Amino acid sequence: MIFGENFEESGEDHKWILVPSELESIDGTKKEIKIELMGDGFPRSLAFFDIDGTLAHLTAIHGKAIIELFPDEDPKELEETYYKGFRLGNSFREFDRMRGIYIDKKVEWKDPEFYFKNRFLPNEKEIDEPGHLSHNIAAGILKEYGEIAGRAAEELYQKNPSEFEKSNIQPIFILAKMYAKLGIPMVGFTANAKSFVEKLAKYLKLSEIFLDIATDETMAGGGKELAIHHLIDKLEKKGIPVPKNRLIFVGDSLRGDIGSSLLAKNKDKELHGQGILVLKDKEALIEIKKQISADKDLKKITDSMDIHGFIVESVPLDKDGGPMVLSALRDKFLEKL
Repeated sequence: MIFGENFEESGEDHKWILVPSELESIDGTKKEIKIELMGDGFPRSLAFFDIDGTLAHLTAIHGKAIIELFPDEDPKELEETYYKGFRLGNSFREFDRMRGIYIDKKVEWKDPEFYFKNRFLPNEKEIDEPGHLSHNIAAGILKEYGEIAGRAAEELYQKNPSEFEKSNIQPIFILAKMYAKLGIPMVGFTANAKSFVEKLAKYLKLSEIFLDIATDETMAGGGKELAIHHLIDKLEKKGIPVPKNRLIFVGDSLRGDIGSSLLAKNKDKELHGQGILVLKDKEALIEIKKQISADKDLKKITDSMDIHGFIVESVPLDKDGGPMVLSALRDKFLEKL
């Protein structure tokens, strides 16, 4: 289903509908997105995309923002530490970790797996749910960070808008555009503040193909599993029938992006789908396989659903250097986990 090879062809019993996006474009308008309903009255699929590290590398913005937030630290080391926490599931966890490292001097938390197992899991509610001190502190840092990152994104776009196009992870953008042509509704779920994401939707032109994006504010009390339910509810209220048994989850975190679908299934047993794990290169593929072998929780995720590693640097290029994301070439860059 990932590349459409198992999709039924358009026919007389199919119809297209126009649905307005919730995302504002550069010109201030909200585009109408074309969605095809199949013979059963549902779209072919519903695709959930992470943004950071999946659709784009936003280090030019994140680097500036995190340095402004923690100005007394070594910039290079600070950025590297921050990026390692991007796969924790939401920014409340990320900033609880960062505050612990740089304010409380818990240097062992620089290892995100150590933080996850030894800090987050024993204190999950206190970190994720509003009303608890740890959550409230992290939410305050997130709010400040979102404002800084939003300003940085706006300044970058004003000075050099082409930087946003350069930041795109092209093969994944091509995949998203393929889905758009097939009339598949697409939404985003990202561990970033809403004020920042609204800028990204404009400058990365996500508003032209995405119906909505769930942000950290949507995930208070949990992780991306809450975003999944939130987005499905919003789409259904828009009149879009959601094919809950044929979902696609695209992200660069096996636990935070794809694994969140299994947590969402605890609330709604009808949810079922496939995963696409975005990996930079073959070395990243080897590393995630090692992690799966060593971690029973990751192994449970790959055993519970069909997941493929999408190796970005292995995608063949055409004569002009453009990525060829074609079903016939999938064996060169797609591998089942």
